[in-house]
Amino acid sequence: MYTEPSARSDFRGESEDASEADPAADHHQIEISERGSFAHAGCDCGWFAPARRSRDRARRDAAEHRAAAGG
Repeated sequence: MYTEPSARSDFRGESEDASEADPAADHHQIEISERGSFAHAGCDCGWFAPARRSRDRARRDAAEHRAAAGG
């Protein structure tokens, strides 16, 4: 899955690093990427959400995955 570097945004935000706050978060590195007008949430564990036009909904999908995964 290729994403333009400038189109990438990180679910955790720039000021907060979840891996430093919680060592268990290393298993679930979630990334939000954009392709055109769609946002995609994906995790390094293999989980991914459907493409969303709403970036906020893609972030909520990612947050729900992280909560369900226990991280």
